[in-house]
Amino acid sequence: MRTCGLLVVSLAVFLFFACGAASAEQIKITFVDKVEVDGSSILIGDICREIEGAQLTENQIEIIRSLRLRTSPLVGRPPVVIDAGFIGNSLRIAKSVLREIGLDPSLFDISKNTKVLVSRKSLLVSAQELIGFAQSALLEELTQRFDGGEYQVEVDTSVPNLSLPTGKLDFSLRRLRSQFLAGHINVYLDISIDGVNRKSVKIPFSVKLTTKVLIAKKNFTRGDPLVIKDFEGSTQTLDQARRTPVQATQLRQIRANRRVSKGTVLTSNMVERIPKILSGKLVTIVANFNGVRVKSAGRALVDGFIGQEISVKNRLSNRIIVGVVTPNGDVQVAVR
Repeated sequence: MRTCGLLVVSLAVFLFFACGAASAEQIKITFVDKVEVDGSSILIGDICREIEGAQLTENQIEIIRSLRLRTSPLVGRPPVVIDAGFIGNSLRIAKSVLREIGLDPSLFDISKNTKVLVSRKSLLVSAQELIGFAQSALLEELTQRFDGGEYQVEVDTSVPNLSLPTGKLDFSLRRLRSQFLAGHINVYLDISIDGVNRKSVKIPFSVKLTTKVLIAKKNFTRGDPLVIKDFEGSTQTLDQARRTPVQATQLRQIRANRRVSKGTVLTSNMVERIPKILSGKLVTIVANFNGVRVKSAGRALVDGFIGQEISVKNRLSNRIIVGVVTPNGDVQVAVR
């Protein structure tokens, strides 16, 4: 009986130490010396070469790899150093996560000589790529404003290359602040990665416009009609142009809306359409009474275009009435 009792005790002690040894099996992680990461956080899986442990499951390995160490360095900044002490401290911080999967920070075997240089992967965007997109977008915008000439678009200053986080790259042009057709025009370019705006760049351009222009042969006052014989056609390269040059085909039923001096290049802000009815002119007032068309004479009190309501003064009654300008120049009055 005594011999049997000793055997039982010895077996219990053996099982105790055997189980303790099994439960305390070390987890060895080997690390790389240098690595570049994509994301904004550095994970153990980003910097480790191998995770070894005889009893480890795939799930445990995956969770170890997903443990966060620290924030990644910004693109273009110096790499950060992660050493054994930092990794050990990070494992202790993640103790509760490890214990949920049956592990403990004390089980990890991290070499004291571990030192990993971690930098951020970057996407190089060349100056030529930036300039090319901005130049094309600017040219498209200018052509939409005025397509009657040829533009020379040149970058005004040097543009640096950019280092950006990796991902899907996209450019977009902000609304142009300047309404110039030629001159110094700043283009603001927004650069996004995976749909998130990462950078905005200002690119200054020098723009010249070569187009046909009309040069006044005489002085005009406000309200003077403009006809082609009073202008000289010429092709010019404009270094500055805020307004659209008037083309010869547009000189139909237009007049000056200000003083235009001899030798001036005619632009869109100097002209306006000639109304169908001019203020102060005699007009025919037309009204329909039960199918009977009645006409009377009146005087326009304002300029009027076709389809526009204007005020006229009846010459017989001296009453001021409102009517609509018709295509033949009459004023149609509605009878109520």
